Amino acid sequence: MGAGPGSDTRPGYPYATHCDESKGKEPAVIEITLSSAEWGIAKFIGKLRNKKSLASKINGRRDPAQEDEEMNMEAAGAELAVAKMLNVYPDLSPTSGELPKWDLRGHGARFEVKRNHLATGDLLVPKLNSELVYILVCGELPKYNVVGYLPGTSIPLVGEWAELTYGACWRVHPGKLKPIESLF
Repeated sequence: MGAGPGSDTRPGYPYATHCDESKGKEPAVIEITLSSAEWGIAKFIGKLRNKKSLASKINGRRDPAQEDEEMNMEAAGAELAVAKMLNVYPDLSPTSGELPKWDLRGHGARFEVKRNHLATGDLLVPKLNSELVYILVCGELPKYNVVGYLPGTSIPLVGEWAELTYGACWRVHPGKLKPIESLF
């Protein structure tokens, strides 16, 4: 992506525009491309997480029938992209026997990274923790768009409780998220 209005000059942080025309809102997003080394780390962590969750019989936050290695790799990639953007170290150690309480910690907050494979996907939160800050990331390895964020306390105020195929969750349109650059 080239420079444009509101663009940043830091390498790897060009701004892009995201628009869901049905909602009429254009939140700015930050496009993050993982390097081949970061991509390799995401794949390794995703495979390890998948192996640990299968061995521990952990039901993830999604439909267990859809929980697979690729989904875990994509989630790890999204977490690495946000860690890169926020300039924080991710916790790369997989937990055994329980789900992690958050994905990243830094800047005085704990973050839960939610990846949606759709380019204009919504923030979906099945298990709300009001102490976390939720970050929506869209895309696939190695390129992700960090769309926006909301504190857990704000999700019930702007989101809707939705029944989806794999269960109920809080659903927030990207246009209702806070701009990601306000985290800096």
